[in-house]
Amino acid sequence: MPGTPSASVLIRDTSIQNKLTAAGETKAMDWISWDHTLKTGHARMDADHRALVELFNLLPHAMEHRNAKDFCAKVLDDIIEHATMHFDLEWRLMLQHHYPKTAQHTAEHAMLLEQALQFKAAFDLDSSESRIALARFPEVWLGFHILFSDKELADFLAQAA
Repeated sequence: MPGTPSASVLIRDTSIQNKLTAAGETKAMDWISWDHTLKTGHARMDADHRALVELFNLLPHAMEHRNAKDFCAKVLDDIIEHATMHFDLEWRLMLQHHYPKTAQHTAEHAMLLEQALQFKAAFDLDSSESRIALARFPEVWLGFHILFSDKELADFLAQAA
């Protein structure tokens, strides 16, 4: 989408990012590096993916903060909100260009959102399992889906253009 907000705009409580930056907690602990392997070649999808990477990269910083639970909960809410907007963008692109795997791709989005909501619910209950799962959350969400499904979609869109 033109004017897709960056991660810093999407974070509802910008004090999270500001406090982490002020404390000198910058990108030293990034879980995910944005590089060519995550690029799909579709500018709008890549902008959204990059914003999601930035949001996911706030989680390790938030976990080490004094109010880790509150910060992580806010970041997780922002991840879910941004992913929902991003999935809507992809859905509209798939419909517009008659993508043959729309049903499969949309089902993946529904599964990813359901996983995120279940994860967030477990996190809100302070489940010890949720803290362990947190370490794998970005891998499944960003790694698998972008590297396979989204790159395939972007290739299709490039050929359709």
